[in-house]
Amino acid sequence: MVVSLIATVMKFGDRTPLGSTLLATSLVADVQLIAAAAVWGYFGDQAAAASGHGMVTVVSLAIGALVANVVSVILLVIETASFRR
Repeated sequence: MVVSLIATVMKFGDRTPLGSTLLATSLVADVQLIAAAAVWGYFGDQAAAASGHGMVTVVSLAIGALVANVVSVILLVIETASFRR
């Protein structure tokens, strides 16, 4: 989560249209990771975590953050491949 937040802060200086899209995907990933950490903290001390409901929620949010990061990487690869020297 810390690395994702640092990467998001580094994306604030980019003023290109793709830069704003990459910032948006990074913000989505950050929100989902923060929500996953909050749910994990909430269910960590309760018996509901033993039933699996808490862990399913945490894993679902983490997978959503992973998908947002994969979309961001795909967009970055497409932009890099489109540059011509």
